[in-house]
Amino acid sequence: MKTIIRILICFAISCTVFSCATRERLVTSLPGDQTLVQLERCEIQEVSIPEDNRIERLHLTYCKLTRIPSDIRRCKHLNALNLEGNQIRHIPRWIMELDSLEEISLNFNHLKLTRSDIRHLSKVKQIIIAGNNIEKLPKNVGQLSCESMNLGKNKLRSLPKSFAQLKNMKSLIFYENEFEEIPEVLEGFKELKHLDFYKNNIKEIPDFVGDMDGLQQLFLAFNKIETIPDTIRNLKRLKYFYIHHNELHFLPEWITEMDSIERFGVGFNHLLDLPDLSKMKSLKDFDCEHNLLERFPWELLEKPDMEMINARDNDFILSDEDEMRIIKANKTMNINY
Repeated sequence: MKTIIRILICFAISCTVFSCATRERLVTSLPGDQTLVQLERCEIQEVSIPEDNRIERLHLTYCKLTRIPSDIRRCKHLNALNLEGNQIRHIPRWIMELDSLEEISLNFNHLKLTRSDIRHLSKVKQIIIAGNNIEKLPKNVGQLSCESMNLGKNKLRSLPKSFAQLKNMKSLIFYENEFEEIPEVLEGFKELKHLDFYKNNIKEIPDFVGDMDGLQQLFLAFNKIETIPDTIRNLKRLKYFYIHHNELHFLPEWITEMDSIERFGVGFNHLLDLPDLSKMKSLKDFDCEHNLLERFPWELLEKPDMEMINARDNDFILSDEDEMRIIKANKTMNINY
């Protein structure tokens, strides 16, 4: 049988990768002397990896893989595995043998995420499985030991009760799902630093979100939220608060006491007025585009550390004095109005 040898150049690591095509399968030989190996948009069915390799980060993205290549189990130093954009359906058992593996990305595959898949991922610290059309998480999801999970672009509406066992989670991303409320099983997640429910169907922020003491980033844009509850003022470490594209009609006065907020987005709501946001000591970036504001707190222009103000598409009328202040301030910050 004739064998056709093809040479693929992997520019990301400046190495040569050999692929041998036969009638049965396409085998791609990966170098064992590199710590980073990347292949993108290559048709791969199998990979050949030397037993004694140094690979720490392996990226096989958009390679038409239907399963995770078994030779990857030889990568004893593997820390991060990126298999985005393939056609993988299941997680093999041998993934548990990779003691160094901390991060796995399976974005945009055909992952079914069964109970077995959860068991096989139980040691991984960061799990990224966005864009797999997952409708439900397995009931044993609480067996995971991960600290970061990205479940964006799926079809989730709820979380199983066992999810409550993952209280050491530091980052949770559920953007572009079908949640109508923030699930109660997240109550008590005090270690969370990043919570993202961007682009769901959420109508209100439950009070327990205000008890997430460590929260630094809260993304609730593109929902149906009408009010910000008083408990949010308890988030003393919150830096990023994005709640644009909702149904807000006012901002509470106490929001000006949140000294930790650096970036605040409330654009595309129904706001008629704003409190004096110049009192927010750390505020650097403020976006209130497309509201019904008749007045704007131009005192923000006098904050020396402001970087950006977006107040476009509102109803306020600028006085000559306001225009002069804007022109002067535009030399040090980006102002859109």
